[in-house]
Amino acid sequence: MIIEYQALNRSGNIVSSTTVVDDMSGAYAQLNRQGLTPIRIKESLDNVKGGFDLKTLLQRFIGKSRQADPKRASRRHVPFFTSQMAILLETGTPVAPSLTAIEKQLTDPHWSALVARMRLHVEEGGTLTSAAALYPNVFDSVYTSMISAGEASGNLSQMLNRLAELSRQTDRLRHKLISAMIYPTLLTLIALTAMLVITFFVLPRFAVVFEEMNVKLPETTKTLLAVSDFVRQRILLTIIMVFVVIGSVIFWLRSQPGRRFIARSVLKIPVIGPLTSSLINARIFRLLGLLVESSVPLLDSLKLTIASTKNYLYADLIAKMHRNVLNGKSMHEAMMQNNLVPAGIAQMVYTGENNGQIGKVMSLLADYLDDRNETKIGTLTSVMEPVILIFMGFIVGTLVISLVLPMFDLSQISG
Repeated sequence: MIIEYQALNRSGNIVSSTTVVDDMSGAYAQLNRQGLTPIRIKESLDNVKGGFDLKTLLQRFIGKSRQADPKRASRRHVPFFTSQMAILLETGTPVAPSLTAIEKQLTDPHWSALVARMRLHVEEGGTLTSAAALYPNVFDSVYTSMISAGEASGNLSQMLNRLAELSRQTDRLRHKLISAMIYPTLLTLIALTAMLVITFFVLPRFAVVFEEMNVKLPETTKTLLAVSDFVRQRILLTIIMVFVVIGSVIFWLRSQPGRRFIARSVLKIPVIGPLTSSLINARIFRLLGLLVESSVPLLDSLKLTIASTKNYLYADLIAKMHRNVLNGKSMHEAMMQNNLVPAGIAQMVYTGENNGQIGKVMSLLADYLDDRNETKIGTLTSVMEPVILIFMGFIVGTLVISLVLPMFDLSQISG
């Protein structure tokens, strides 16, 4: 296939041309071998003008042949980028060559373009902080602030190591949560599948039998047959109704009232609420601890933490802590005015404030909460599995009993 590209040559000049490659994923490696650093790559229109290439057309249709765009880079590669930068800087490699080395390792076209732009910015005299700030969708304000503190103190590699550890810890907890939800989700899908099979295939057959034998049906069976008949005869309307309801719910949940409702409601759910609260507390203390220990002023650290906190209840709490610090009061006082932070943890924060070790204390609290959260996630899985099994048994059992009860009447009639 033919591609059009813009790239930087060894002299630092931008060149534009076309070349032939086997596929889009191999284009970056081929250009790197030619001493070029790709900035933008897209498929040439000559691929279509020259004839119908089925593979190219399929790639175009499913979206695989996409133009590399730094703004479309995903945050999932941030831990890798941060870890590699920390390692390279610790070995004495300057920032620009470090970015070049990472760029050659990346296989994602959007990230390759992003790192190439960052390297070009640094080579033109910019800092790593200003380069990262160009892409706020990838590097948030906490990330850029810690890099700025590292550059100012001369400990950039140390700051990157802290950021990498934060990313790894977040990924570990996310993976544990996902793993904990796999089995319950699978059970739920099985229950839904059983309900759909009974509704669309089993109930219609029994309906014919019951009608021919003129059997008196229980109310549950009548309801199930009515629902099955409605869904089968109005399948298009049912699908539209389902999509409208789901779309409306998603739209509302993304609105400010919806987000506030979720923020309040989740914390009130047994087992899930305390776990959610503990996870949010751990993240807040982790961020504050890292920022303060990185020499970011406490007031700025609180502002950055507010911006990175999605739950509005906790964002309001941190805003109160910020006002207290601004007025010469203790953060501990704001924590004690609600039940979002356990009293024992709030007391430890008070101790850290009095001893001038607030950054270290918050990092230790985050470690403590993370350890507890891993145990709580395991407990949540143990609790959810039997609950879902009982719920599945109730639903499927109700369906089966509704079908079996009329069969007893049939046996009595035949007897």
